[in-house]
Amino acid sequence: MAFLLARRKEDLMTFAADLDLTFEASFTKLKLKELIVKSPDYVEDDVRKMLDGIVEERTKGEEKAEKEKIRKEEKEERMQKEEREYELEKLRIQAQRIANIPNSAENIQTPNKPIHETFHKFNMQEDISLNLTLFERHAELTFLPKRDWVQKLIGLIPIEIAHLIAREPADKCNDYDHVKDLLLQRFKLSPEKFRQLFLFHQKDDEKTWQDFQHELQTYFDGWTLGLKVNTYDQLRELIIADQMKEKAPYDLREHFLDEWSTINSPIELAKKFEDYEDVRRTIKPKQFKSFAKGSSNNHKYFRGQEHFHLGNNGNEKKYFLSKRTVYDKRIKQLTCSYCKGPGHYAVDCTKRRKDSKNNKSSSSPVQICSRISKERIKTRKITIRNKTFEALIDTGSSVTLIREDVSKGIIEQSNLSRDIVVLCGLGKYEVKTKGSFQREIELDGEKYSVTWHVVPTPYLEFQAVIGADILEQAFVGFDRKGVYFRKHEDKVWFIQARIEDEIEVKHITNPRIRKELSELINNYIPKKTETTNVSMRIILKDDVPVYQPARRLSFPENQAVNKQIDEWLDQGIARQSSSEYASPIVLVKKKDGTARLCVDYRKLNRKLVKDPFPLPLIEDVLDKLQDAKVYSTLDLKNGFFHVEVNEDCKHFTSFVVPDGQFEFNKVPFGLSTSPSVFQRYVYSIFRELMRKGIVIIYMDDLIIPSKDEDEGIEKLKKVFEVASKYGLEIKFKKCQFLRRKVEFLGHVVENGTVRPSVAKTIAVKKFPVPTTVKQVQSFLGLAGYFRKFIPAYSKIAKPLSDLIRSDNPFVFEQPQMEAFEKVKKLLTESPVLSIFQQGKTTELHTDASQQGYGAVLLQEVEDGKLHPVQYMSKKTTPAEEKYSSYELEVLAVVNALRKFRTYLMGNHFKIITDCSAFQRTMDKKDLVTRIARWALLLEEFDYEIVHRSGQRMQHVDALSRYPVAIITSDTLTARLKRAQQEDEYTQSLRSMIGSNSDSDFFDKNEILYKYVDGRELIVVPRDMETEIIKLAHEKGHFSAAKTEGVVKQEFFIPNLSKQVQNVIVNCVPCILTNKKSGKKDGFLNPIPKEDVPLSTYHVDFIGPLPSTNKKYQHILTIVDAFTKFTWLYPVKSTSAEDALDKLKVQQKTFGNPKRIITDRGSAFTSKHLEIIVLMKTSSIFKSPPEYPEEMAKSREYTELLFPF
Repeated sequence: MAFLLARRKEDLMTFAADLDLTFEASFTKLKLKELIVKSPDYVEDDVRKMLDGIVEERTKGEEKAEKEKIRKEEKEERMQKEEREYELEKLRIQAQRIANIPNSAENIQTPNKPIHETFHKFNMQEDISLNLTLFERHAELTFLPKRDWVQKLIGLIPIEIAHLIAREPADKCNDYDHVKDLLLQRFKLSPEKFRQLFLFHQKDDEKTWQDFQHELQTYFDGWTLGLKVNTYDQLRELIIADQMKEKAPYDLREHFLDEWSTINSPIELAKKFEDYEDVRRTIKPKQFKSFAKGSSNNHKYFRGQEHFHLGNNGNEKKYFLSKRTVYDKRIKQLTCSYCKGPGHYAVDCTKRRKDSKNNKSSSSPVQICSRISKERIKTRKITIRNKTFEALIDTGSSVTLIREDVSKGIIEQSNLSRDIVVLCGLGKYEVKTKGSFQREIELDGEKYSVTWHVVPTPYLEFQAVIGADILEQAFVGFDRKGVYFRKHEDKVWFIQARIEDEIEVKHITNPRIRKELSELINNYIPKKTETTNVSMRIILKDDVPVYQPARRLSFPENQAVNKQIDEWLDQGIARQSSSEYASPIVLVKKKDGTARLCVDYRKLNRKLVKDPFPLPLIEDVLDKLQDAKVYSTLDLKNGFFHVEVNEDCKHFTSFVVPDGQFEFNKVPFGLSTSPSVFQRYVYSIFRELMRKGIVIIYMDDLIIPSKDEDEGIEKLKKVFEVASKYGLEIKFKKCQFLRRKVEFLGHVVENGTVRPSVAKTIAVKKFPVPTTVKQVQSFLGLAGYFRKFIPAYSKIAKPLSDLIRSDNPFVFEQPQMEAFEKVKKLLTESPVLSIFQQGKTTELHTDASQQGYGAVLLQEVEDGKLHPVQYMSKKTTPAEEKYSSYELEVLAVVNALRKFRTYLMGNHFKIITDCSAFQRTMDKKDLVTRIARWALLLEEFDYEIVHRSGQRMQHVDALSRYPVAIITSDTLTARLKRAQQEDEYTQSLRSMIGSNSDSDFFDKNEILYKYVDGRELIVVPRDMETEIIKLAHEKGHFSAAKTEGVVKQEFFIPNLSKQVQNVIVNCVPCILTNKKSGKKDGFLNPIPKEDVPLSTYHVDFIGPLPSTNKKYQHILTIVDAFTKFTWLYPVKSTSAEDALDKLKVQQKTFGNPKRIITDRGSAFTSKHLEIIVLMKTSSIFKSPPEYPEEMAKSREYTELLFPF
């Protein structure tokens, strides 16, 4: 025990806190020692290890704090020094001016601080004129000579703009006024661009409201002054014209596209619009006739690259009228191929029609179609929301259409989905729809969900067209009475049904029961004739509004968001908002690749007063199932959207997107109180049925137990009747009906018995047989955590414990296998594994590694100790292997919460993790998309995060480091096997096995292995050594030592260290990531440049790089100091001969420079090179080893072109 007294008091206090021991700060070391020793968890070896970990963690923290302190002191000292030098320089300049020293501003030296250090880089998305104005003011304040303005300006603009200046004549490229005019002419924003910036500009979080006001003022001035709007009348006309443009339909915008931004007079705009519509009206009658009697019957509808037939009979040709596809100026140029007359197509030719009428002997199919009487056209009366209209039944059309004037009586046009599609009719004619909406219709007593595409009124004669998409839900037949519809039998369909969404009923062998079930589900309609008094009330801890700006979205993301919001508005789930509260959104990818819109309510959740709802004990729920033999489970669709939000609280749910602000009428996902409100809602609906034992509910899980299928059907009818009255929508594809075996609340219910699910213990039961000492240590770490629940644990596990002793060889034989299997069996049985109980102390322990992640759900039971309830272990996917460590830890927590959601919802629990960054990650304002999605999931749970050192998390560490191969896979193993058979080195080693009894090499499954420190390592053939090292390194781009360690876990490679270094040195991602560290270069005096291009060269080598087929391993770079233009020459070495050879090539094309600047590499210090260069140039400069600013600059431009 004496070792405890040798520790610091603070370490003992930390350790006692980890053991949850009660103590005071005034306790002495002796008293703390007695407290720890008396702890029921005291095991001397474990305590030593844990204390060592605490000391190590404290030491690292102290070292880190000391380094940070030194860094801050050095930074402050450096800043003070620079400030003193700057002030001295200012005083010197002021003294010169007072003394009237005859030095102009151009001759006064500027402060040493370069302009790029004090002035921001140009943003070419902003107004170039504003950037130039600020640059000029800054240059004047720093007394920068105007002759140097262009040179300094080049350093502040993108390289491609610098090239534009360099292409100007030599006498003009240094003239600032000329360069300014050039930039303004090329890059000044147009008034239309200023208008868009003014309308759509968003406030930056890091800027003040005054900055935002200034930006808007700048954009507004750029818009109005650019159009020379100087009076109130001009401004009024501009705003009216802009509003007219906003309301103009698509075809008008398309027609006037070239002059759209220049027409700013509302009178002129109105006249042009009127003229266009007059011309369009005169063209319509001809187009209508041509469509009615056209020769083509192959109409198509397409969206993107997909094509669908729109009709193939003569009946539909009168309901669809094509939009013209050519403008009026093109119409005048048309020539008829029949009569050779101008202004029309042959299909519209009146002469051709007269000729065809006179020619009675020839009757084409088109004429037959045109003569079909209107009585033979099949139509039906359709009613939607008290609006009745007549629809043509056309099963040849792939889509269902509705005329725009008819749709206005059903839905506001602003609420249409933005799913714009193009319809093709005769020839090249095209019509774009206005949007779409979804509504149910009733046909022959059955309800069908239909997507209606809205077509402009002039292009559709019939009020609507029922297309072939109805065939997915019903059979359409024709008889003498007309058209009839019959819903599909034997299959249960729901909205937008597909084959995979059919409900499985094969297990029901009784045809009568199956038919009753199908009818029951098919006839289910959520009528919502009754309501409950349950609604969501939101109570906050304070009145300070939570407001966050909208997050930026890509164009496809923005389209998906707008489509979802349009659906919510149409269904009454959301409405527009002007609330002072606002939360941003996050797009979450679903399994099918589509995006789900979620609101990030994390900030609001911190202010919410919790709404706990008492849940029944799981044991009581399971007891009610033991008398039943047949079970049905139900899953509600969009569960939260069934519940209303109290009118006074809706503004709290407000969320913002780039195109507006909205708030929820229904309970949204993401609020921490949503689950409890929904539970209360469901309980209030089914209260009477729950009392009678007809349905059992635990949170959002509904199960209907019954003695047989007949009773099950009767109970389902009662449940459906109540659900229909309250308008509950059921997700049928996730329901199970009349099954004799179901999984419910983590238990398998079958034949009146309840037993724990296999999933609870599968992580332990499938733990692979250890093959290395480290894997045995991982397994014992898991088992040792629960050793107090296993009698005689040390005796049972002794064969395994002996394997990890350094003096014992690793031999896993029968005794070890028996111990391994027995320990696994004991870990998955009572009293180790307990049944979850509500209200008990609950902890979720998680851990993650690159190989996988694991979790253990524990609860305190009657003995006062934590027992496992369920285990979880999962291997990481190839994509997840690339996550950072803290992302893996978050992933482990998220998947554990999904796995154990049934247990943890409504309970307060602790998340125990060894990742100290986890809590800080969850508190971040802006998260990467992946972490943001996961963070939203955590919001519905009531938890606290506790950090615990890795040494105390070995029980979970074993599950996270599930012993799968670190690098090897079946494919790689097969390749290694084949390569060994062809490799001479490996074959020579294999030949030693029989002749040398002391050899560490052996064959196993026809693969050569070597024993190294008790591990079996695969011998890697020479040709695959580099590949194996790369695989290990690229798992995380580790350091050389760590990469070597990863390889040594599974492979044997001679001279490994040297080969690892070669791989890492040539790893491009590592080269790009590892920038120069240490103290930055100081400010040195630059070498003055000439005022013309090709006068000064910077010359340097890049490499070595991976060798090409022609043995090129380096690149010689030559950078022109004036234009920054760069030449790249491949070379085989860095010798003076290669350098001189390429310089001669440069000289033949561009002549001799006046000066060459190089570093002090051996190639450039060669006397041979110096003599030849000096014969043809005036001077050669060699930079010192510290790299002055001029040389560093040339390397910056080289990196832009060739990053590594």
